[in-house]
Amino acid sequence: MTDEGLALIMKFEGCKLTAYKCPAGKWTIGYGATHYLDGSKVKEGDKLKSKEEAVELLKNMVKSYEASVEKLVTAQINPNQKDALISFTYNVGALNLGRSTLLKKVNNNPNDKTIKDEFAKWVNADGKVVDGLVRRRKAEADFYFKKWDEPLPEYDPSQWKGPYYPGSDNDNSFNWPGKPQSSKK
Repeated sequence: MTDEGLALIMKFEGCKLTAYKCPAGKWTIGYGATHYLDGSKVKEGDKLKSKEEAVELLKNMVKSYEASVEKLVTAQINPNQKDALISFTYNVGALNLGRSTLLKKVNNNPNDKTIKDEFAKWVNADGKVVDGLVRRRKAEADFYFKKWDEPLPEYDPSQWKGPYYPGSDNDNSFNWPGKPQSSKK
């Protein structure tokens, strides 16, 4: 997750150094952490020493949401799109992302403009529209469609590896579109 994506989560989660019950009834601390680095649960009366400690907890928690997004998203997306989906998932959970039309549209065509509408559907809590969720979903949708200015990594067609290729051993068993074809049979 990029620093800008992490800042997006931090902006909407807010930071509380004393444990509090979140709307779901779980003890929470910092930027929405429910567990500490050692795996123990946050409990009533807990206090963090600093915002830096809260940021470390957030970075640790974000790893699991990032892994969920990487597993669920099968389309090639840019870092802004990934960060927006991680922020969304951090807020609503991986199970909800996995069941969502948002995910289906991202996997079908990550540049589909109606994806913005899918973010906007996730603004209710207890059956009521929540202004903070409306602002968060708009920010996530805007971030998702924000132009990614970084150049793509150098591409060497002889090296078929990474999450979007068949494997690191130059697997020729699948006819990838645009892949140079081998004359071997």
